[in-house]
Amino acid sequence: MRTRSAPCAGCRNWPMHFLYGHIAWQHTSITAPDGVAQMMAALTAYPWQDGGLCALSAQDGGGSLAIQQAGEAGRSLSRPLCQDGLTIAADVRLDNRAELLTALRIDPAQGDTLSDPALLLAAYRRWDIELPAHLLGDFAFALWDESRQRLFCARDFVGVRPFYYHQRPGHSFVCASDLQALLAHPDVPQRINLAYVKAELLTGLGQFEHPAHTFYADLSKLPPAHCLTVERSGLRTWAYWQPGQTPERRYADEGDYVAEVQALLREAVACRVAETVHGVGAHLSGGLDSSSVAVLAHRILQKQGRSATGFSWVPPFSVVAANDTPDKDDERPLVEAVAAAAALPLRYTVLTAQHTLAHARRDITRQPTTTLQLELSTSQDAAGLGIRTLLSGWGGDELLVFNGRGYFADLLRRGHWRTLQREFTARGELRGGAVWKQWISSGLFPLLPTALMRRLRPDDFPPPPGLPAALRRDFVAALADIEPLTRPELRERPGVRHMQIALLQNGHLPYRLESWASHGATLGLTHAFPLLDRRIVEFALSIPDFLYFQKGWKRYLYRTAMDGILPDQVRWHKVKEDPAMVAQSRRVHKTAAPALREELRARAANPFVDVEKLIAAQDAVAEKVDTALVGGDRPATRRARQAMRAVAGGHWLAYVDPALVWA
Repeated sequence: MRTRSAPCAGCRNWPMHFLYGHIAWQHTSITAPDGVAQMMAALTAYPWQDGGLCALSAQDGGGSLAIQQAGEAGRSLSRPLCQDGLTIAADVRLDNRAELLTALRIDPAQGDTLSDPALLLAAYRRWDIELPAHLLGDFAFALWDESRQRLFCARDFVGVRPFYYHQRPGHSFVCASDLQALLAHPDVPQRINLAYVKAELLTGLGQFEHPAHTFYADLSKLPPAHCLTVERSGLRTWAYWQPGQTPERRYADEGDYVAEVQALLREAVACRVAETVHGVGAHLSGGLDSSSVAVLAHRILQKQGRSATGFSWVPPFSVVAANDTPDKDDERPLVEAVAAAAALPLRYTVLTAQHTLAHARRDITRQPTTTLQLELSTSQDAAGLGIRTLLSGWGGDELLVFNGRGYFADLLRRGHWRTLQREFTARGELRGGAVWKQWISSGLFPLLPTALMRRLRPDDFPPPPGLPAALRRDFVAALADIEPLTRPELRERPGVRHMQIALLQNGHLPYRLESWASHGATLGLTHAFPLLDRRIVEFALSIPDFLYFQKGWKRYLYRTAMDGILPDQVRWHKVKEDPAMVAQSRRVHKTAAPALREELRARAANPFVDVEKLIAAQDAVAEKVDTALVGGDRPATRRARQAMRAVAGGHWLAYVDPALVWA
C-alpha cells in the first residue's frame, strides 16, 4: 500500500476569512486604502469579528491588503501578516503542516507556534511561485513581494475558497473573496457580461457555470488549481495541478484499497473538525457520502467529549407524513438508521415560504446561487445552534463515490465482453432490466457520436432552448449578435477516469462551493468538504475502474469500505430518492407563489424582462411540471422543466440591478 500523507496533527482549523487587495501603479483619486475600506464596508452586515489592513509599497503608486474574520476570534490573526518585505492576506487551512515543517527544516516546537499564513510565507521563500503545488488544504491568498514588485495569488485545487479580481493593465489590480465586495470598489466597472448572460439563458437544464468568467465583463475568477502573478507589466495565470497526472495505484489485495479509503476519509474529516473550538454540523442523507462524513465527524468529536449534529434536507414526518409519498423510496428511515446507529443528534429541514422568497430575491450576478433553497433553512438552523463548521459530502458522487459511468463502454471498446456480460447479468439480477438493453444503453451508446445520439435518443439530447419569450425587445436586440460562452460537452463516454476528470472540470463543483461560501459568510459559517480533499481526489483518480462497479453494484469500493461505519441497510441500498423533500418544496413553492408574483410585479420597470409575460409563462408551464412529477415520468419531467426554462427562465433578470451597463 502506498505511503500516505501524515495526519494533520498540528493543523489549524481557522474560522473563515475574507481577503481584499488593491495594487495601483499609478496615483488616482481613489487611494488603495480607501478602495479596500469600501470593499470591507460592503460586508458590514456579515458577522465579522474584526479586520485589519496593511499598506504596501508599489512603485509610482501604492497598495493595500486586508482580511476580515468571521465568527468568534479563535486563534486567527486579525490583519495581514508582514515580514521582511512580504505581506500576505490569506483564507487558509493547511492540512500538511508537519510535512511542510520538515521540508522547510523548521523545528516542530517552533513550528507549532506559527500561524498558517506565517508558514505560507516561509514556504514561499523556499519554493517561490511553485508554493501551491506543495500545499494540502483549502486556501486562497494574495502575497505581495515588495522586492519583485509582484503580487502572487493562488486558489486551492478544487476552489473551496473563492477568489475574484479586476485588472486594468499597467494601472491597477483589485481582488476579493466576495463578489459583492469587489463590486463595491469604486474603480471596478459595473458592466454586464452579455456572453455569460446569453449562455445562462440558453442552458437547457441547471445553470451555466464557468471556471473563470462571471456575469460581469470586467471581473474574473481565479480558476481552481490556478496561480496568478500581476506586475506593472501584466498578469499571468497558470495551473499548478492537473487531474490527469495522478499516478496509478495497483494493489494485489482489494483489502488494501478498502483500508486506504477508510484511512484517507478519517484523515480528511479530522483535518476539518479535530481542532475546531466551535460547534460542528454535518449534512446527513440516506446516501453514502454525506452519511459517512457525518458519522466519522461525530466519532472524532466524541473522543473529545463533544458531538456533531446531523442536518438532513428532508422534512420531518410531522411536515410530510410517510403516507404522503406512497410507492416511493422515502430516504428518512435510512437517515434515522444512520443517526440511531451513531447516536448522532439529528435535525430535519423545515422549509417556509420566507425561504422561497429569500431564494428568489437573490441577484445571482452578485451572489452565486445554486442548490441553496434548502440550504438557506439548514444553515440558518445550524448557525442558530452555534455551529461554525458545516460538513458536506459534496464532490463524492463525482470522484470517490462515483457510480462507474463509462466503465461498460470501455469494456466493450477493449473487447472484455465476458466481464461485461457478467456485470450486466449481476446488475439485472439486482435491479431488473433486460441484459440486451444494457449492452445497448450502457455499452454501445457512450461510444457513438453525439450527432447520432441526438437522432436515436432525442429525449436525452434535446436541442438547446431559445431565449425566454418574456425578455424585452431591447434586451433581445442587445443579445442578438453576442456569441454565448461555451463549455465542453458533458455526456457519458468510455472510461471511468475520463468521466471523473470531465466532471471535475465541468464547473458545477466550484460553483456550489462559491455559492455556499458566499451564503455561509452571511452567517459566520464555513462549509467544509472532506470528499474534495486532495488526497482523496488523487486516490479516486488513480484506482482501477472495476472498483467503481463490481458484482452488479455501483460505488462498490466505497460501499465495501463503509463496513463498520454505516448500517448495512444504507451501504447496500439500491435506490436513492427524496420524495418527501420534493413534496415539501412543491407545497411551499405553491404557498409562496402569490407573494412571488407580487414581488415580480414590483420589479415591472426592470429593463430586462416583461414580468407579466414571465408570470403567465411560469403559470402555464408549472402545471405540466406538476403533472409529470406526480406521474413519475422522468422524460416528461425533463421535457416540462426544459419548457419552463425556455419560456420563463429569465425570472432572475428581474432581480438584477437595473443600473448595470449592458449596451
